[in-house]
Amino acid sequence: MAGTEVVAVVAIVLNFRDAERTQRCIASALREGVVGAVVWDNSADGAVSAARLRPGLGPRVELVVSEANLGFGAGVNAALATMQSRWPGAAALLLNNDAVLRPGALDCMLARHRGDTVVVPGIDHAGHVVHMRHMHRWFGSQSDRPGPGTFAFPSGACLLLPPALSVAPLFDEAFFMYGEDVDLGWRLLRSPDWRVQPTGSVLVDHEVAASSGARTLFYETHLAASHWLLAKRLATSPLERMGIKACRALYLLARAAWRSLRYRSVAPWQGLWAGYRLAVRQDRAMASQAAGRRP
Repeated sequence: MAGTEVVAVVAIVLNFRDAERTQRCIASALREGVVGAVVWDNSADGAVSAARLRPGLGPRVELVVSEANLGFGAGVNAALATMQSRWPGAAALLLNNDAVLRPGALDCMLARHRGDTVVVPGIDHAGHVVHMRHMHRWFGSQSDRPGPGTFAFPSGACLLLPPALSVAPLFDEAFFMYGEDVDLGWRLLRSPDWRVQPTGSVLVDHEVAASSGARTLFYETHLAASHWLLAKRLATSPLERMGIKACRALYLLARAAWRSLRYRSVAPWQGLWAGYRLAVRQDRAMASQAAGRRP
């Protein structure tokens, strides 16, 4: 494979009751030359999904069945810990289970791989091609292009991490689903130790919201929760935090009104309130865990 360093790459994939997509995703990664894969099964259905999934994986794939659905951030962190126990020092290739690598994708990413670099491929999201996303730090609106007040972040649908970053905890586990890639991008941007390198080539095909559904109460709740959690994490001072929360409230109210009219549904309004309560609970739980770890 091309690149300045020889590095073993292991795919990290989360499964939630979707054996067919997960098997297709893993098959694409193995074809591209990963040395192995860790599939973390978040289905929490008494191993029913794992039984359907296991026959299509093969010996190079470590399947771990979680008793509970840990969510995306905590699930990836747990999978990374499993990866390092079997493939110590490997680089992690994070893949959504509804993503498929195109031929030559891994070689192209490895050509840009460095010890301090997160490689971001271009992704075709069901006809919408994205290389890097840009979020307005105060309001939370997103765009494919940079603008005043925005910062760039990589999509969590596919990332090639350097070995030193392929360890747990990578993601903030307060994020159950959505927003963890934005938070990671913000931390990478502010750190002098890491850099983010887009490939400039479309290397991945990705279905949009295949696991959660883009109009469900679940989707609305967790998306709103991610905004409230990010409002705290993107602030650099208590005063900024207050301002960002106020701006996010305005943005989320406008978003709920628009989506409610567009889809003729009350789910956006229900999700807005449920998401706020979920974010508060998640932050309190994380604070309690951190306090319990202090000597």
